[in-house]
Amino acid sequence: MPNKKSKRKKQKDQEKISRREAYREFLHQFKPLLIAVALWFLTINLIHLPFIRDEVLHFFVGFILESSVAFGKMLFLPVSSPSFPYITVSGYTMEVIMECTAYNFYIFVIYLSLFSPVSWKQRIITLLIFLLAIFVINNLRFIVMGYVGKHNPQMFDYIHDYLWNIFFGFLVFLIWLWRYKPAMDARVRERSAQG
Repeated sequence: MPNKKSKRKKQKDQEKISRREAYREFLHQFKPLLIAVALWFLTINLIHLPFIRDEVLHFFVGFILESSVAFGKMLFLPVSSPSFPYITVSGYTMEVIMECTAYNFYIFVIYLSLFSPVSWKQRIITLLIFLLAIFVINNLRFIVMGYVGKHNPQMFDYIHDYLWNIFFGFLVFLIWLWRYKPAMDARVRERSAQG
């Protein structure tokens, strides 16, 4: 009898150890993501403080207005900015607010890239890929939304509020997965070889 009890106890202890190791591995794999989310949340709250918000708003909105107009001109499309904070695409005028600038995605990918479990060279390359992808997609978003507003205004809010946010989130996830999956797979293989 004591033998069976001691075997069960050993088995339960091994299961506890295995669960702890799995939990540690999970935390290790997702630690960069958890840090990025925490820092993103902190930064978003800081830049919304009353004495900072207006400066940040002018920077991001001004940047997006200038870049969207330049982007539209490169594509030979009728894009202009009649006055701050408005942009006109093919005769349809939209007001650009802070949330339209994708600033939250820019901030998140900076932290996500900097705290990734890869070499610094890979972090910088990934950061550049993230920033370029968000920049291009966000500029295209203004152009597309101008045409949507002009030709199908009843769909404007739906597409603007839901589709683009889901698309940006999915884009960030896919780039992160593409860039870091090989590093995560290598760590799993390394830990398996050790244990």
